[in-house]
Amino acid sequence: MQRQSMDAQSTELVSSTFSLRREELKNQKWNRTKSIRLAENEGLALNDNHWAVITFLRKYYLHEGMPKNARILSNTLKKKFAAEGGLKFLHNLFTGGPVTQGSRLGCLHAPSGTTDASFGTSF
Repeated sequence: MQRQSMDAQSTELVSSTFSLRREELKNQKWNRTKSIRLAENEGLALNDNHWAVITFLRKYYLHEGMPKNARILSNTLKKKFAAEGGLKFLHNLFTGGPVTQGSRLGCLHAPSGTTDASFGTSF
């Protein structure tokens, strides 16, 4: 019996090409009000720093697609926001994890491995 493995990425409901991702984001009819409401439900008041991360995440998804795992996106965020303090800065903004909570507030799918309950970590 032949075993077939399935790439976790291929099972996500996300588009693989730029034009499809652009259409997917457009169809969301996302706006800041949606993110503000989500953040308020989580007890978070969004400021300019939050918006910089959320906007970056949405642009990243549009241009790069869904990363294979949370660590890739976490490292990308760390580099992008290094001048502000890197991961410490990001975790202070998003206590639920910059990848996990940032993606959720940006109305994006979170990449695989965003939360590891066994270690109590959240990317």
